[in-house]
Amino acid sequence: MKSFVSTENNQSFARHLRQALPYFEEFQGQILVFHLGVFPAPEEGSRIIEDLVLLNRAGLQIILVHGPGEPSIFSNSPSESHFNEIRRSIASANWELQTRIHSISQKVQTFSAHLIKAVPSEIHPEERRLPKGRVSGILLDPLHEALNSNKLIIIPSFGIGEKGRLWLLDSWETSIEVASAAHAKKLVHLGTQNQAHFSRLPSSEMNTSAMRLWLEQEKIPEEAGRVWQGLLNACERGVERCHDLDSGVDGSLLQEILTPGGIGLMVTNSDYRRIRSARMSDLQRISELLGESSTEKTVVYRSREYLGQHVDDFHVFCIDEEITGCVEFHTSRDSPAALIGSLTVSASHRNQGIGRELVEAVIQEAQKREFRNLFALTMSQSSIFVQCGFEEVEPEELPDWKLKDFDYPESRVFRFKINRS
Repeated sequence: MKSFVSTENNQSFARHLRQALPYFEEFQGQILVFHLGVFPAPEEGSRIIEDLVLLNRAGLQIILVHGPGEPSIFSNSPSESHFNEIRRSIASANWELQTRIHSISQKVQTFSAHLIKAVPSEIHPEERRLPKGRVSGILLDPLHEALNSNKLIIIPSFGIGEKGRLWLLDSWETSIEVASAAHAKKLVHLGTQNQAHFSRLPSSEMNTSAMRLWLEQEKIPEEAGRVWQGLLNACERGVERCHDLDSGVDGSLLQEILTPGGIGLMVTNSDYRRIRSARMSDLQRISELLGESSTEKTVVYRSREYLGQHVDDFHVFCIDEEITGCVEFHTSRDSPAALIGSLTVSASHRNQGIGRELVEAVIQEAQKREFRNLFALTMSQSSIFVQCGFEEVEPEELPDWKLKDFDYPESRVFRFKINRS
């Protein structure tokens, strides 16, 4: 029993590692900006800082932006003396962050400096004596120099104005400005205050158009709305992916960064879910998917040799960098009919519409290439082809080039008639 458990754990570890490696490859040399909305207390068991150190040690370029250790400090009546209290709180938080990082790994080098240029913000009557500012620029040269040395950057929410005057900045707005100016791959808000509102989101993955429309239509609590509007703004300014994570959930950061599913909100300005042509480097994953489904007797087994010879016929469905499904689009020269085969989706991603999207993509290609009929072969009892407009037919309806080597009596045959306009 002990040996079985050990083997099972090793297999689970190998599966998770295999899943994470493409993300490490994708993010090598990329800038990731993190906003520390809530200062993580070690006594509460938070491992967010430990996970940030891990990502830095793995070669990712990390920028961490923070405000005071106690955000509630802003709730006090603003005054010039109050500013000194906030300044001390931010400086203390900065020192504690560096101390914790070095206690986790002495090999990690940190870099913290005043890299933000600021000008005064609009002064409201009740805040006349509180020196609040807004970002007017980022000192990018020292920032990139530190990043290229693989240092973990820590930016406090201060800005330097004319004559060296210190201005208090909003740490979330500062994070957005830093991510945009540095052309970051990701911007991640780490907090706990929005967790209660995640259930109101129509999806955990939204592009900028969907997010903008939803925010315009929904009445969101002010703080959650401010964060989510910031994610949208950063995406529209060029940051590829922006996230809101509950930092109180152990492992939330690594799950969001290194797995296709994630556990928070992601706003993206790119095609996070996409279908593309298969590549030779995809053969191992395609073979695994088909092997899983052939064991379930829903598709015909395909050898690695076959896949290598027909890789150009395959399309794959990707969620981020992970291939979660595939389909074969088989044609024959001078034939007005084409064939769908090898349609499969990984067990962990079924019932999410992926199979249907793959079928619809092949239909579109068949229409573009002016085929008259599109046939589909499957051993599955799924109704997916009927849902996509196919009708079940007898095997004799197959085109001659396929009928002559059709030797799978368990297979069902479907046909889609293509209207030529």
